Amino acid sequence: NDTFSFDNPRYGYTNVVKKWAVRFSNHGEFIHENNDNAANIGKNNTSHGCANLLEADAKAYYDSAMIGDPVEVTGSITTLPAQFDWYDWQIPWDQWKSKSAIK
Repeated sequence: NDTFSFDNPRYGYTNVVKKWAVRFSNHGEFIHENNDNAANIGKNNTSHGCANLLEADAKAYYDSAMIGDPVEVTGSITTLPAQFDWYDWQIPWDQWKSKSAIK
């Protein structure tokens, strides 16, 4: 489906339809078109967890993304709790290797 309806009553919006939405976590984060936010894209953090793109960029990403593609979010001031499905990806590689039974 090339459109997705977003709801987040905490931030005052329901049934906001955006194009080319690609989910990158099971916690509700997406990469999607948001031309309504065009003035802020690449300049100001105005999202509530999603990565906003201009429509042409969002479609190009949607058309090329594959299940399992890693997504790295940088520049966020949020620290995520160690409880969701993506937590393994938050562990630095050296710390991850130290958990291995193979030394």
